[in-house]
Amino acid sequence: MRFFKKRRKWLLAGAAVLVILLAVLASGVFYVNSKLNLLARPAASVAASQSQTPETEISLGTLDLDDIDVMENGGTIEPPEGEINKNEDITNILIIGSDEREEGQIARADSMMLVSIDSKDNTWKLVSFERGVGVSIPNVGDDWLTHTYAYGGAELLLKTLQEYYKVDVNRYVKVDFSVFETAITAIGGVEVEMSQEEADYMNSIAGQEKWDAGTTRLDGPTALVYARIRHLDSDWARVERQREVVQAAADQIATLSLSKIDAIANLVLPMIETNLTNAELWQLALEMPSLLGSDAQQLTVPEESNTWSISGTLESSLIGCDFEAEAKRLNDFLLGNKTEG
Repeated sequence: MRFFKKRRKWLLAGAAVLVILLAVLASGVFYVNSKLNLLARPAASVAASQSQTPETEISLGTLDLDDIDVMENGGTIEPPEGEINKNEDITNILIIGSDEREEGQIARADSMMLVSIDSKDNTWKLVSFERGVGVSIPNVGDDWLTHTYAYGGAELLLKTLQEYYKVDVNRYVKVDFSVFETAITAIGGVEVEMSQEEADYMNSIAGQEKWDAGTTRLDGPTALVYARIRHLDSDWARVERQREVVQAAADQIATLSLSKIDAIANLVLPMIETNLTNAELWQLALEMPSLLGSDAQQLTVPEESNTWSISGTLESSLIGCDFEAEAKRLNDFLLGNKTEG
């Protein structure tokens, strides 16, 4: 009889501990979801996003891209034949840096950077898309890739990248200039390696001798100026600087305390738009600790040496490239031999 009493006590104690653990877990899930719900999302995905927990099956199709025809009343630059290159271990997210300065303003995608995370190999990659590449825009004609965002928002930009580069991307995060400046300043700035030419250019913008060649720390506004330098060299050098800033930001975030990250989240998350669901963000959050502080492999698409100018109606010529070759080059970089079809 005494044995059964002791056993009952242990069972009750075990049940109490289990209840406490579940309560802590539930409060943790509620807390993190409350942070994720600060993000701005397209109206169609708000309800689904707010209801999801880490155990919820992740939906990869939060935007309907199937009905978008990039050639409908568009231009003459056709995408290559072939299917989208996919792999279940790879998560691709497009970071859209819009040049929007006021809410509601029609904006271009000043920066288009793909963050590709390989959950199996525990690695990440950064791919910049050259904004001046010529593509067909529905009901517009042949135009710069950057202008697809102005004409059709994130949906059209994602569909255009899918069609022309055969990349599996239907998720995005959109930030504008003010978000960029606020976030970089909030994390404590970023360290970049500045060349003498870049330092001279930055000094000319500032109107004083503030920078020298070498390692230097930039706050939000100065990091934005650095990332947008365009007249010093080329757009290809420009996107390399943008990736340098993103890598530096990841390295800086890895040094922050949880309380600091919490404060930054409260400040910055309401300013960011994404179609990522809470479940997808939970999955990414679990992978982030092992990725932050590691170096991302980097690529620019298309390769500068394999491009040419296309005369058009714009002030500057469109950039032409072999989309089939660039799609293969991008696929080899992202997936290697992991392609499913």
